[in-house]
Amino acid sequence: MQKKIVKSTGKLEEFDRNKLIKSIVDAGAPEEIAIEIAKEVESKLQEGMTTSEIRRYVLARLKELAPQAYEAWTFYDRIAKGRITFEDGKYVVVEKGHLYLGREVKDVGPKGLSSSEEVEGILHELEEDLKYGISKATINARLYALLMGVLKSKHMPKEEKEKSVQMINSFRQKLGWKPYELKKPVV
Repeated sequence: MQKKIVKSTGKLEEFDRNKLIKSIVDAGAPEEIAIEIAKEVESKLQEGMTTSEIRRYVLARLKELAPQAYEAWTFYDRIAKGRITFEDGKYVVVEKGHLYLGREVKDVGPKGLSSSEEVEGILHELEEDLKYGISKATINARLYALLMGVLKSKHMPKEEKEKSVQMINSFRQKLGWKPYELKKPVV
């Protein structure tokens, strides 16, 4: 029998190992590491464990095993979910939809991305971070997280998503990297 976990909303849900593996892989971790972490979580899983507890464990392991994936996960949490992650893996949900997306983009309203202007501000932040010595591997992880934030946004119109993907790809090309090739059309 599958153990039930408690979501942040308080709703009970059966633990889904494949969903956890997908989240870890989406953050940029190799599949082997994602499977290893999921197995560890499953072995420690207790009835009524919260998704926050699971998330904290996953982030701690990612930080050790796949630092770029850790960085991408926390960056995605910031831009798409309104979470700010601290070193110990705890997070604060920013109340009333005010989310700080970076130095260029201030409080923008509801959590998540809603315009290409926000994406442009984040790209300026990444460019500045590169100048201050943040590694290209970290910037690459953040770009992927930003792309996922754009594609999964429920608040951004299709045209804005397309424009944002184009800006992200231009930024990648400016760094000498290949643009992302989308597997399916933007919706």
